[in-house]
Amino acid sequence: MNYLKILDKNSVNEAQYRAITHGAGAMLVLAGPGSGKTFVVTQRIKYLIEQHHIKPEDILVITFTKAAATEMQDRFAKLNAGKLYPVHFGTFHSIFFQILRHTYRFTAQNIIRERDKYRFLVQIISEMPEELHAQVQIEDNIELLQNLLSEISAVKNNGITPQEIQSTTVSQAEFEYIFQKYKQEMNRCKLIDFDDMVLLCRNLLVERPDTLKLWQERFQYILVDEFQDICALQYEVVRLLAKPQDNLFIVGDDDQSIYGFRGSKPEIMMNFTKDYPEAQQVLLNINYRSKQGIVDTAGKLIAHNKIRFAKEVKAQNKQTDGVNVYSFSSKLKQAESIVLLIKQYMEQPAAKYSDIAILYRTNNHTVYTADKLMKEGIPFHMKEKPQNIYDNPIAKDIIAYLNYALYENCLEDFLRIMNRPVRYIKKSTVPRQVFRMEALIQNNKSTAYVVQNIVELYESLRFIKGLNPFSAVNFIRKGIGYEAFLKKQALENGKDAAKEIELLEELMQLAKDFETIPEWLEHIQNYDTIMREITQQENDPNLAQTDAVSMVTMHSSKGLEWNVVILPDVNEGVVPHKKAITDNELEEERRMFYVAMTRAKENLFLFYIQEKEAGNLLPSRFLDEIL
Repeated sequence: MNYLKILDKNSVNEAQYRAITHGAGAMLVLAGPGSGKTFVVTQRIKYLIEQHHIKPEDILVITFTKAAATEMQDRFAKLNAGKLYPVHFGTFHSIFFQILRHTYRFTAQNIIRERDKYRFLVQIISEMPEELHAQVQIEDNIELLQNLLSEISAVKNNGITPQEIQSTTVSQAEFEYIFQKYKQEMNRCKLIDFDDMVLLCRNLLVERPDTLKLWQERFQYILVDEFQDICALQYEVVRLLAKPQDNLFIVGDDDQSIYGFRGSKPEIMMNFTKDYPEAQQVLLNINYRSKQGIVDTAGKLIAHNKIRFAKEVKAQNKQTDGVNVYSFSSKLKQAESIVLLIKQYMEQPAAKYSDIAILYRTNNHTVYTADKLMKEGIPFHMKEKPQNIYDNPIAKDIIAYLNYALYENCLEDFLRIMNRPVRYIKKSTVPRQVFRMEALIQNNKSTAYVVQNIVELYESLRFIKGLNPFSAVNFIRKGIGYEAFLKKQALENGKDAAKEIELLEELMQLAKDFETIPEWLEHIQNYDTIMREITQQENDPNLAQTDAVSMVTMHSSKGLEWNVVILPDVNEGVVPHKKAITDNELEEERRMFYVAMTRAKENLFLFYIQEKEAGNLLPSRFLDEIL
């Protein structure tokens, strides 16, 4: 029977038909943004059951998230008008845990909770031996702990040793120590995490042929969604399960491989036909989401990547407009324009706030826009709470310098900066109340070089008072010698000062948006209030039903779509991120930007900061590639 007779002829194109009606053996389906991959997967399951008479319980559908598995299962149920087929839908980890549970009798109690991961790390770091020169600040430093967990995960997912990964969070010796202690603590408590599930499952299937055969017979047909996100170990397990029939149907888009930090890479997908020489391949070449103008512009961008399948994709919507590029003189101006754009959009008939998304590379600088949205009464969702860049020791040093330069009335500020860099001012010589320079000199008159240091400090503070915020931070860095002090400290503690210098750079960029030091200090004081309001808004139980603008990172936007997508801060150092140095890292940054662009259905806005001073913020190279 021709399966097209079963399908609505208007709802399937030729490429989709080829994928849906593929019989036995391996197949690679390249499914770009908006190409109907979920439709293809669910229709294929129905085809296998009704036309090939495959038992539903012999079919395994693997996704990467529980939400995706649930959505796929719901779509399949609707397709069958509520008829229940026992097809197995699950995430990689749920499938692997099912296999481990069957053999090892694991229970949910063996899976470590997120809060226990952080607790283990805090304990390990606090007890680190002195010979490692541990200077890791863990108080309220969630970012550091998250980065450490990502690096531990990378070791496990890539099947390598901790010596084979270069930690960017702590020193190499510290990372190796933390990794081993974390592993020992997990073993002591008889706990596993999601990464352990993959490794344990691989080892079990390799070492126990009887167990492998059991699960191979259990799952005769395997379908994998979002295959571009797979890591090498997960792929190895899937290949084992698919033998000997190799009825492996994979769907994905190498151009949307953006989880390199988890071990995924497009080469796995590109080598699929080498691993399975008999595999069929099909490209879903029609985009049902975006205008042709958006598809073409995104296609221009991603064509600059070398590690990819070449593709020619057409949009069902043939309109060639939809891409808009604007520059602004500051982040504040950019935020004001985002608000204006949203207001203009909402003037249209039937417009909804939920039609709009603001996608950021990182969530560190979302506060400007969030603040403006709140002041204008525009509802928004922010999934990831922005980090407070001002709440760290280096920023607090800079703020203390600025505060004391302006007012000279806070003893705490003076005590913080007096020996950063080192001036040999003893705390015992500092008056216990507000004082003038002369009083401090009087208390140190017996030590000429300290007196000289005090005089130079006060001369510097008076000079800072007349500067704008950007110049003030730059003077503290270079003129006062704060940056050299940080580097010397890092060297003495066996650390890399790059992160501290990066933070100084970031503070300088933030300072550019303010004309006076008092104005910037007021913004800093309000920063915590803004974030508390954001958190309060997100915790509102009624918010889930509220029509609201989405504010999410580019990573989190994958799989979603909106009528209007705004990408702010399209500048060098942001996209591509300044940490992306190698060709592979730059290609992943380009893929991430491609993912963000292709979330837009009707209109895509690319905003960047254009500064007049040479050598400062520059438009992203990605803009050159698409314009």
